[in-house]
Amino acid sequence: MKEIYYTYNNEAIASCLFLELLQKVKTIDTARSCLILPFLLDDKTVKYFQKLSDEENISLEYIAKEQPRLFTSFNKRYLSLLPVTINSLLLLNKNNQIRISSSGIYTKSEFLYEEIDMGNRFNEIKKALPIFIRMIERYSTVQLYRILKIQL
Repeated sequence: MKEIYYTYNNEAIASCLFLELLQKVKTIDTARSCLILPFLLDDKTVKYFQKLSDEENISLEYIAKEQPRLFTSFNKRYLSLLPVTINSLLLLNKNNQIRISSSGIYTKSEFLYEEIDMGNRFNEIKKALPIFIRMIERYSTVQLYRILKIQL
């Protein structure tokens, strides 16, 4: 079962996701980047974000209270996806697509793929991305870790 999880949630989709995210936010701190995959590589969470309208201003606390099942395994997903996060970011850095510095992670080039079919799963995640970004941008990284009860 563990092998299936890593086949489904791999460095290829994670790298594309990080590049897409960085096109929108321009820079992200390293600790915050570790929270991206547990949210956006979880199909149930992505479906939930897609149901929200663009106008809704939903808080993370509200979602945690309304949809506790999305968060019951968040820490486990966080720990499981940490190697995929690190590997993806290192691959992107080594290929000069991003830069990792003490001030954060940012993109070095545009991620252009309009002509390329990135697959249904990536397209579904991409639809949920703006709502996800809007939701987390109101919190500091410390607040996010506290609300999500991340145990390191």
